[in-house]
Amino acid sequence: MLRLVSLFLMTVVHSSHVEKLSYEAAYQKAQKEEKILLVVVGAEWCVACKSLKSGTLEPMQESGKLDCVVLTQVDKDDQPELAKQVMSGSTLPQLVAFKQTASGWKRFSLSGNQSQGRVEELIRTAEGPKLDVPTAK
Repeated sequence: MLRLVSLFLMTVVHSSHVEKLSYEAAYQKAQKEEKILLVVVGAEWCVACKSLKSGTLEPMQESGKLDCVVLTQVDKDDQPELAKQVMSGSTLPQLVAFKQTASGWKRFSLSGNQSQGRVEELIRTAEGPKLDVPTAK
C-alpha cells in the first residue's frame, strides 16, 4: 500500500512539474520572461520524435536542464501551417530554438533524434556568449 501511495505522489509531482503550453502561450511566455523559445516539431507516428521526448527532453525537464527555456511542441499533422513556418526541411523531429534580440528573433535548429548534450549545446548557442561584467569595488 505504501508503495502505491508513493507511486501516486511521484506521478502527481512529476505531472505538475512538466508544464505543457500551446505554441501561442509559449511564445508569449518566452517573450515576457526573455527566455529562449524551444519548439519541438514532431508527429504522433514518428518513432524518433517519441524517443527524443522520452529519452532526452523528459529527463532534461525532470533535472531542471530546461528551466532556462520555454518548451512547446508542434504536431506536424495537427498544425501543418505552423509546422511549415517553424521547420526547415522535412526531417522529423526538429528542435528549433528562438532567441529574442534587439533586431528580432534569431533561429537555431537541430534535426533528428538528439542527445542531452546536443540539446544543451543548442541552448548554449542560442543564448550566445555570456559577458562577464566587472563588479564595482
